[in-house]
Amino acid sequence: MLSFLPIPILHVGGPEPTGPLYTHWILDPRVALFIVGLTGLYLAWVGPLNRRRPASESRPVTGGQVRWFLLGSLVMLIALGPPLDDWSHFFFVSAHMIQHLLLMFVVIPCWLKGIPAWVYRPIVDRPWSRWMLLWLPRGVPSFLIVVAIMTLWHLPALYDATLRNEPLHTFQHLCFLAAGFLFYWPLMSVVPEAPQLSPPVKCIYLFLQTIPAGIIGAAITYAGPGLYPWYENATVRPWGIDLKTDQEIAGLTMWVGMNTLFLGLISIIFLRWATREEASDKAAHQAASRRRRLAANQGVADSSGSQPVSSP
Repeated sequence: MLSFLPIPILHVGGPEPTGPLYTHWILDPRVALFIVGLTGLYLAWVGPLNRRRPASESRPVTGGQVRWFLLGSLVMLIALGPPLDDWSHFFFVSAHMIQHLLLMFVVIPCWLKGIPAWVYRPIVDRPWSRWMLLWLPRGVPSFLIVVAIMTLWHLPALYDATLRNEPLHTFQHLCFLAAGFLFYWPLMSVVPEAPQLSPPVKCIYLFLQTIPAGIIGAAITYAGPGLYPWYENATVRPWGIDLKTDQEIAGLTMWVGMNTLFLGLISIIFLRWATREEASDKAAHQAASRRRRLAANQGVADSSGSQPVSSP
């Protein structure tokens, strides 16, 4: 029905891209509409719509926050646009893996850094919606749901189904965005009613995340070539990367790449926490020393003032 169009609007049924970079250089209009629409809504909400409401001075937004949100939108555009999207659909499971990791672990934290705390108030203040921020993204539910999403969408049957069905593929990407939010919210929450995990618990939370990432990544790495049969249909193997190598790169990207991220975050959180604790202990020690010196000086002054005056 759409064969008369000069561009492959949808991947399913479209021709393999050719050329030196194996890409159509066509951005899916639905992706463009989603990213531009979401970014436009954010800019309007924190900008003109915010300024028109009473007491806008109590709802500040910084230039840094806007830049963080725009960076997240840009990364999403890169992840779901050409050439990465063409590579992930037609040729490489490793490119598809990179897409998912960018959506979960780069786009979402950038967006969270860009959203002011007051934006969440309408959700938190309503009984029917507060569960989305106060219960669902807590440590244990977040961990379990993220593991379930990562596991289910990498099962071969479900994975291949997404590449044959565009609406299902879109739903898969939305699931990974949701998983990224659930993963990061316990670490980055700005809502007082849903405080962040304490630094030691953050480290434990992140360490536990390395286990399923390692298991899934290792399973993909060591599985025989053709774990995802969709890629066997490619008529060419760009740059000589065969199925086995591609699959190993995908598995190692999840296994080593995700665990490197988690361990890096653990190191940063622990060092910041240790530095704060050391500074706090040092400040408390200095304050105690000053009190002791003041008490000693006061004692000397009292002793000097109480000495009897000798008669001439």
